[in-house]
Amino acid sequence: NAAVQIVKPMDEITLEDWYQTLDINLIAPFLLAQELLPELQAASGSVINIASIHATLTKPGFICYATSKAALVGLTKSMAVELGAKVRVNAICPAAVGTPMLLAGFEEKEGLFKELSDMHPVGRIAEPEEVAKAALFLASKDAQFINGSSLQVDGGISSRLHDPV
Repeated sequence: NAAVQIVKPMDEITLEDWYQTLDINLIAPFLLAQELLPELQAASGSVINIASIHATLTKPGFICYATSKAALVGLTKSMAVELGAKVRVNAICPAAVGTPMLLAGFEEKEGLFKELSDMHPVGRIAEPEEVAKAALFLASKDAQFINGSSLQVDGGISSRLHDPV
């Protein structure tokens, strides 16, 4: 899935920010699956939505993004129930992934990047290939009984309490 991540405090969010975020992060995945539904059903296919750790855990400034990713997890569950045995629908909820978009945000901020990496119990952020491998697993015959689920691909960060003391 494509995604947009508008980071703003609540008092600066515009209606256009909401439309852009929901159109790309929520409505586009629905419309794509809807358009491909005949082919997906004929092949007993699988839809894998890319949600985010922000679907369940977030931070200030991420209202639009977190809401859209939580809604995408809800859409995943609803589609799984709707399509039943015909098409499996699951989501992946990655934490920080070393994509060009994420890395650009840390240019000249190596200290902050190290902090982010160290927050993950595995001691690093994910590589894009690791998220891809999770998607391949969910699409495989080994995952035939997994439907309506959200797979955390987060290096354990969602299990860690970030307590300053």
